[in-house]
Amino acid sequence: MVEGDLVDLTLPSLLQVMSRECSTAILRLHRGVDNGAMYFAEGVLVHAVAGPVTGDEAACELLGWPDGRFRLARDAEPQPRTITDRLARLVIDADTTRPRSVAPDGERSGDERLLHDLLTQLTRLEQDTNRLQEGKVEGGTVAALLLVTAVVNSMVALVTARCSDPGVLPSHVLPRLAEDHPYTQLLGEERDRISVATAAGVLKSWKHNADNRDQLYLELCRALIDVLTFYGNTASTFFRSGREREEWRATFTLFVDGLTEAINKKVDEPKVDDGPAQPKGKKR
Repeated sequence: MVEGDLVDLTLPSLLQVMSRECSTAILRLHRGVDNGAMYFAEGVLVHAVAGPVTGDEAACELLGWPDGRFRLARDAEPQPRTITDRLARLVIDADTTRPRSVAPDGERSGDERLLHDLLTQLTRLEQDTNRLQEGKVEGGTVAALLLVTAVVNSMVALVTARCSDPGVLPSHVLPRLAEDHPYTQLLGEERDRISVATAAGVLKSWKHNADNRDQLYLELCRALIDVLTFYGNTASTFFRSGREREEWRATFTLFVDGLTEAINKKVDEPKVDDGPAQPKGKKR
């Protein structure tokens, strides 16, 4: 769940986040004594409520709010479609037509370029999350763990390339995170990137029941999510503007929520034997 102030993160920016992430969620809005809500299905606005008003009229009223508070929760219950296709398209394009601050040389400001680079990276990583979510990662929990590690290392590479502080290197980060999540001790570091060679080996040679192996996989992934969160939060410190910073935080939180959901879904798939093949018994 994400909460914030519409002064820091405008409603059009939130709508862009929902569209980019193809989120199914509910965006609740509060301003003084007024309340409203917008419902999204796979990134498309399908239903809006503002007091007794619903549909297009409610959406237009909410889009006119200059301030207020918001609360964003994923996986909203299905709602009746009260928003017309035309308005839904306009809502998605709302932020692209809004003037932004322009640097003296006519280019994007440093914060806008940084936000663009970070969001572009998340868009690429979202493809891996979707593969995991849709069950397209073959090879059981070992393959899934390696994919999650690749996602984390993409963020590690981006942050360490922009920050010269040795404190952001995995060799410094992992020991600190291990104090709160002991399974982080199974993660390693190689050439300034996260390594799961030891953890993957443990999963691959697991000889106990599948439920225990799934639990180990989940704990390892949670440790990786902690690492990802650290680097995402570190990236937010690169911004000077509160607006771009809040937009990044909201988008990154949605991405982490989606990745966590995909990780949990992996254990519900039909079991694949990650371990070494067992020798067949001789026929008598």
